[in-house]
Amino acid sequence: MFKRIIYDNWTNIVPILSFCLTFAVFLGITARALFFKKDFIKHMGHLPLEDDAPTQTELADHE
Repeated sequence: MFKRIIYDNWTNIVPILSFCLTFAVFLGITARALFFKKDFIKHMGHLPLEDDAPTQTELADHE
């Protein structure tokens, strides 16, 4: 009977822990997105519209 009581407690704790972990991940992603620099957001927003050829600054960054 004592094992069953311990097992029942874990079944109640696991959903709460998974909810807290999921909430922490989404909170971290939101906080990270809020603190991006404006230049980075603009760059990422125009990324699909840029030419495929790398610019001089991109070439200098990779070397």
